[in-house]
Amino acid sequence: MNFIPSIFLSSVLLLTLTACNSGNDAPKPKDTQTQTNSTENSTSAQSEMANPSEDDFVVDKSFLENGTDAEQAQELSQEPPLQEQFEVRVRRDESQYSMTGYVDKLNIMSLNNDPTSLTNVSINRGNCRTKGFYDYQNMRYGSVAQVYLGCAAENVREVTITTNSGLTYTYNF
Repeated sequence: MNFIPSIFLSSVLLLTLTACNSGNDAPKPKDTQTQTNSTENSTSAQSEMANPSEDDFVVDKSFLENGTDAEQAQELSQEPPLQEQFEVRVRRDESQYSMTGYVDKLNIMSLNNDPTSLTNVSINRGNCRTKGFYDYQNMRYGSVAQVYLGCAAENVREVTITTNSGLTYTYNF
């Protein structure tokens, strides 16, 4: 019952927004051929403007096209990086706390300037379990995430890393 007022307000807001936008004047995305044609048209329009007669009044609309291109370029620059980089190492460290005297670890070092978080690590396509996963959130350049292995370090052949951006990286040894 508490949701009825919020649903009502949401629907009223949605109706007012759709009433303001007719949908016909929404800008359509351009493909690369259209963009090249528009730049050719703008250069030809500028050359035509160079020699107008004194009686004619020519309106230059090329600045409008350039403005939309600048907005699109700004939107593209705000997207996350397409490629993230990591350095992956498999190690066997001495440990006085384990019964075997050693511990097998996987170290994942971030080579990214922007903070990156790991969401999943799969070792040998899921056939090697992990005992622990530490320091994997908000990794900046030089940060190291540690994964304690449930199998021997010399048996690791493939590591698949998934990040918070949804990208997956596979490293083979």
